[in-house]
Amino acid sequence: MPGKSLENNFLVSTKIACEFFGISREALSTWTEKGAPKEGRGKYDLKKLMEWRYKGSTMESPGMRKLKAEAELKEARAKQEKIKLSVTEQKFLPVAQVQDELAKLLLNLKKSLLSIGHNVAAELAARVDAETAETARGEVDKRIREALEELSRNGRYTGKGKAKKKRAL
Repeated sequence: MPGKSLENNFLVSTKIACEFFGISREALSTWTEKGAPKEGRGKYDLKKLMEWRYKGSTMESPGMRKLKAEAELKEARAKQEKIKLSVTEQKFLPVAQVQDELAKLLLNLKKSLLSIGHNVAAELAARVDAETAETARGEVDKRIREALEELSRNGRYTGKGKAKKKRAL
């Protein structure tokens, strides 16, 4: 096949490129519009043209990319308008209101958790001596405070506090 080879480039004319791929000049022109590599007026690098043609590059022409981008933009705008409509219809709560309610809920939870030790001691006082009930209260309070402290620092409780000593039987 006639053509020049310059530094691993296989430059051919439009006519030869069309014959090589078995297409018309119009089809080659359409390929060029879709992003096929062209080296100059009427000159094509067969190697680059084959890579473009057979690696699926024909699927993403500039026109196709523009259409996709416009569709994505319309989709994003539609989502944005849907959110605005939901806000207008008061389907969302203001952030400050959610924060206030959550703070109240967590404060009540903290108070309830911290009262568990007292409640356990009161229940045990009728069954065991006062010292044992107070020891139990101290342990329950200690564990609850550790859990609350861990939650406040890490945002989650793993229950992996200080290593516990195993008692020998």
